[in-house]
Amino acid sequence: MSSEDERAHGVTPGMSGEYPRRTASAQAAFVLPYLREGMNLLDVGCGPGSITVGLAQAVAPGHVTGLDHDPTHLERARSLADERQLDITFQNGDALSLPFAAGTFDVAFENNVLIHLARNAAQAVREVRRVLAPGGFLATRDADASAVVWGQLTDPIREFDELFRRWHTSRGSDIDLGRRVPAILRQAGFVRIIKSVSADTKGRPEEVKAHAQMMLQLLNGSFGRTIVDSGWADELTVERLRIGIQEWGQHPDAFFANVHVEAIGWKPD
Repeated sequence: MSSEDERAHGVTPGMSGEYPRRTASAQAAFVLPYLREGMNLLDVGCGPGSITVGLAQAVAPGHVTGLDHDPTHLERARSLADERQLDITFQNGDALSLPFAAGTFDVAFENNVLIHLARNAAQAVREVRRVLAPGGFLATRDADASAVVWGQLTDPIREFDELFRRWHTSRGSDIDLGRRVPAILRQAGFVRIIKSVSADTKGRPEEVKAHAQMMLQLLNGSFGRTIVDSGWADELTVERLRIGIQEWGQHPDAFFANVHVEAIGWKPD
């Protein structure tokens, strides 16, 4: 795969800086009450490991395996685990064909992985079910961008949002997938499915500015190139979006909330 993987925006310039800020206490809060000491846990699409380390602490002295397809993320994850003095296995692999035997894990977790495997999300969920032990469970958390909340929504922000959605669709992602994930779990054979909703919120001034900076980096990267090369926008439009984003990032009423649907489903005993 190229450095700008068609299946995940997380490895592209701009978005990759967001990943290390994610933590188990925030992005995995919905599953933490169900974790127990001694569990064997799989983190599918672990990225740079910032959530994984928190999951490892929650199940210690159990073991955690983090799986990702991006070598750079895995290198960062190993460094973070070493820094925290945690014994975590990080492995390169594909969520559509997990390199583990059936019944290996007690629990599996994923955060915003299925939205980037949209065409094959059901296959990925079935693969996770295969590697779970009977009675094990899968915890999923995926964005539903149709419910995104923008504070101080202006025309440039609205236009950026629409182009961002179009870009994802062109790459095979579905950033509205979240609300459909519980049904995907049920159709894959999971039972007793629990649903909840949370949001990744950028509300502090420094968070808003950082989010605006990320948007600008996207405009200066593959996203910006694609919208121009595809004829969805011209250079004048891109510059207008840049100015609008800069203004949004400085506005005292600006904030951003990316809504996620969470689901936990159990593999029958």
